[in-house]
Amino acid sequence: MLRAAQALVVLFVVSTLTFLMVSLAPGGPAIMATMETTAEMRDAHRRRLGLDEHVAIRFAKWTAAAVRLEFGRSFNDGRPVAEVIGERLPNTLLLGGTALLLSVLVGIPAGIVSATRRYSATDHIVTFLSFVGVSIPAFWFAILLILAFSVRLDWLPASGMATIGASFSLGDRVAHLTLPALVLATATLPNLVRFMRSALIEEIDQDYVRTARAKGLANRRVLSHHAIRNALIPVITMLGVLIPRLVGGAVITETIFAWPGMGQLAVSSAVGRDYPLVMGLTIVVAMVVIVSNLMVDVAYGWLDPRITYG
Repeated sequence: MLRAAQALVVLFVVSTLTFLMVSLAPGGPAIMATMETTAEMRDAHRRRLGLDEHVAIRFAKWTAAAVRLEFGRSFNDGRPVAEVIGERLPNTLLLGGTALLLSVLVGIPAGIVSATRRYSATDHIVTFLSFVGVSIPAFWFAILLILAFSVRLDWLPASGMATIGASFSLGDRVAHLTLPALVLATATLPNLVRFMRSALIEEIDQDYVRTARAKGLANRRVLSHHAIRNALIPVITMLGVLIPRLVGGAVITETIFAWPGMGQLAVSSAVGRDYPLVMGLTIVVAMVVIVSNLMVDVAYGWLDPRITYG
């Protein structure tokens, strides 16, 4: 209950700050509709948006509607913001979930191998690749992948999430998902490898591990039943921190690969001065990040039953 209450407070603070920043920006939301608005058009926008009222009253009305997931209508096509976001959210969850799953399935085993074979050739290779992954910009990595696998080899599509005019097939969806998921995974995978390695090395050097080995337990059993389980707790913490980075990385990745998700929608709504859509996207993204962090808290309790929340 305490964590849920804290999540609601965070969501309220995020919505308040976002509303104030958009409302108090020079020119206000009315002038954000288009860059070429006349005085008469701005007055019409102000009346339609209720901008002649005090900002506190407007925020109270907006909050009351937002509780019912009503964020107004998009400036661009006039459709409800919730409907527009509802069309794009599954695509972003598919891309982000795939990138996160790829990071976990590759990053944690790679970190374990690197820690258990410390200072070996394998450790140096994994560490080098992790530094490369951390250092290379996502947009540059995306361009390299497109040039290699789409332009030269013609193995994978460079944009979109389905072949135009073709009926749905799982193979086609996986082919379109591969490159953007690889690029987005660079936001979390290298950090996960490095953190898993350092956490496991710290656990391996603990007295309880040496005691377990001295009692004759097999090294594989000591690692799997004790060291790795304890090392996963700080790694889960890092995973909770990295999830917002995935959301931020989706903006660049979806734009480059023309993936019709929330990130691409955020860019187009910001460029098009679509104020209701910007507000709705901010709240939905904040909710996704908060829910994912609550799931991380649940994972703490599963890994270590001593951890409880009030």
